[in-house]
Amino acid sequence: MTRVIRLLPAVLVLAVNVWLNAPLFMPGELPFRGSIEGGYAGMARFVSEHPNPWGWNPLQYCGVPTQFMYLPGLPYATAAMAWLLPRVEPDYVYRLIVAVMSCLGPAFVYFFALHFTGSRLWSLAAALAYSLFSPSYGLFPAVEKDRGIVQLPWRMQVLAKYGEGPHNTGLALLPLALWAVWRAGAKGGYAKIFAAALVLAAIALTNWVASLSLAISCLLLAIAAVGLRWFRLRPVITAAALGYALACFWLTPSFIRTIVFNWPVDSFGYHFRSPQAWLLAGLVAGVLLLRLAFYWARGSFYFCLVTLGAFAFGWIATAFYLFGYDTIPESRRYALEFELFLILAVVEAIRLTMRSSNQTIRMCAIGTAAVMLLAGTPQLWAYGTQGWARWQPSPRQTTVEYRVARWLQDHRVLGRVFASGGLRFRLNSWTEIPQVGGGFETGLTNRMPVDLAYHIRTGRDLREGREAADTVLELKALGAEYVVVHGLKSKEYYRDYIHPERLAGALPVVYHEDNDTIYRLPARPLVHLTTPAELPGKDAPTRPWVLEPYVAAIEDPARPVLRTQWAGTSTLTVDGPVPEGRLIAVQVNADPGWRAMQDGRAIAIDRDNLGFMVLHAAAAPAAHIELQYRGTAEQRIMAVLSAMAWVAAIVGLLWRKRLGLTKTS
Repeated sequence: MTRVIRLLPAVLVLAVNVWLNAPLFMPGELPFRGSIEGGYAGMARFVSEHPNPWGWNPLQYCGVPTQFMYLPGLPYATAAMAWLLPRVEPDYVYRLIVAVMSCLGPAFVYFFALHFTGSRLWSLAAALAYSLFSPSYGLFPAVEKDRGIVQLPWRMQVLAKYGEGPHNTGLALLPLALWAVWRAGAKGGYAKIFAAALVLAAIALTNWVASLSLAISCLLLAIAAVGLRWFRLRPVITAAALGYALACFWLTPSFIRTIVFNWPVDSFGYHFRSPQAWLLAGLVAGVLLLRLAFYWARGSFYFCLVTLGAFAFGWIATAFYLFGYDTIPESRRYALEFELFLILAVVEAIRLTMRSSNQTIRMCAIGTAAVMLLAGTPQLWAYGTQGWARWQPSPRQTTVEYRVARWLQDHRVLGRVFASGGLRFRLNSWTEIPQVGGGFETGLTNRMPVDLAYHIRTGRDLREGREAADTVLELKALGAEYVVVHGLKSKEYYRDYIHPERLAGALPVVYHEDNDTIYRLPARPLVHLTTPAELPGKDAPTRPWVLEPYVAAIEDPARPVLRTQWAGTSTLTVDGPVPEGRLIAVQVNADPGWRAMQDGRAIAIDRDNLGFMVLHAAAAPAAHIELQYRGTAEQRIMAVLSAMAWVAAIVGLLWRKRLGLTKTS
């Protein structure tokens, strides 16, 4: 009965969140057209159809390894749910999962606060405040300007408007992770270390931003615990090491290295320079000064932890929103963590003040709480009374992106689609059509398709008077068959194709609706014969003319045509004559995981200046070549290590439980 009573406030918090955010649970397209939710949903759809983690995804960025597509937590969770609900579209399943996790976040906050305060009332107050109020609107003018068509707490706003599902999911798990880490360090024991490792691994396999915020939070927890005799760091370090061992099947050294080097590039060109060094120094100094203040004042561990969290993430968010500096990559996104810790710190400060024997101090606490409630009343009133009508989903058929995607699916695409705007995020959430772009660039080992796509969309570095010709040249080099351009008056949100009239007259129009146009290039196979001299030259994005011999070879009608076919997503077959002295150029990204066999014998694979594969095939009148993506030795080694860690961890847990039962009996 006591457990039921403890659960009731959490159930109430969950119900409030689900009710206020009900449109997130409805099928259809939300009115926020700037959301990148479709990109994550597209990854989930692909994994649900092709779950092999060591396979190849030919649908995005001219091909990427499945492992480097994104972190696996949400895609594979969506795939599992889609398997259980075969009649529900994977993109809707994905939204349901992230919506549930986002609504569970405040319930986890309740349990987190309850563990340290022991007060159901104050823990419920913290969870409800986190559910209903968003301090960022009052503190950061840029956030206030981004309020949108409805009033939502900032964490729900970025979920609905921008598609921050993975970050929100990791954020929801953060209180559980800190609670588990605290239990591992304070009480020890294998079961608690294993539980902490599970939550740490879950966040690390869900989102990079949440993983970094978890690392910062755990470091702050360790700093807050300095001086506590019953807290030990060794179990925490053990839990972190075990957590990595459980997750290393995906978080291989190559994957981590790729993310680390790509993340600054993809986070609006982050550079670690003098301002960043000073900001980090100020952050460290502030944390240490706060910790010393709590030591002198003999403050509680919990109050110290949430205050340090509010300061650290507040420093990061404030430096960006008020002064325009990124302390760490994508500093703006850590406003979510700042709100979490700030609300917990404020509620705890009021709780502790209300326990004072001094009536004046208690009255000050009551007055402070009343002022804060009064300041947040407009948010609360708007959030609670606005209803669902203004952000209720509409049928996907009403969006121009879906209509374009359906047209492309009905007209069999032999090459690739160059999709501009937000269509590149949504295309693969509805269809399995290969495209030049995609939804997650940080995992790319070959960034040439991204660089070329940027120059095609913006028209940069094109020769004066030959803008259209250079654009077409780059499109052909990328294997594009269709080009989707959203004009300035399109209902599509991003409209990132500069000077859309550039292609008018250069390519035939095959579809036009309002201000949205599809152009077509000649359909050609992604594999063709070439010579070493015809391979792409260097610096193609800034010197498009170096592609002219390469494209001329692709279009040469006198050359034999090689028949190509995808036999699944990880196998590409090539059949046809290979003359003496010719190479086979494959417009698919090269990767160490590819293997090429010609008539049963292995042949060498090189990489051209576009990052595509070049096969050194033997001359033959009728060659049969099979390209297979099998993954790398590193992937398999790390998978074996991870499997061993899982088996050892579970066996150890069961063995200890059995020993405990034996001793009891």
